[in-house]
Amino acid sequence: MPQISNFKIIPYIILFISILFSISGQLLMKYTMSHRNEGIFTWIFIQQLVLSISVYCLGVVNWILALRSVKLSVAYPLTSLNYVGILFGSYYFFNEVITLTRIAGVITIFIGVLLVVIPLKKSI
Repeated sequence: MPQISNFKIIPYIILFISILFSISGQLLMKYTMSHRNEGIFTWIFIQQLVLSISVYCLGVVNWILALRSVKLSVAYPLTSLNYVGILFGSYYFFNEVITLTRIAGVITIFIGVLLVVIPLKKSI
């Protein structure tokens, strides 16, 4: 039974953590900006904005770490998983409508990512 090296998997775990931080940061930014009835320069607003930007920045740091080992031609297409996370996060947290057209678009993007990321066997 072939054994999968942890050293080959860890960069991809870091990459997916980057994607999760990116999605979370963007959703937090949307939440922060959507709930501003009392003004945008209140102490609570500044705290929420700093939190959302910090979470997003954690995604950037993880992205940089992942790029040490993951090919950019693989890592960058995988970031399109942000579309999936934002679509479902927007539905769940902000009651945005998920239309059939949006689902078809996300599926198309996801299939495209698979076509880019999955290695093709070279014919001899």
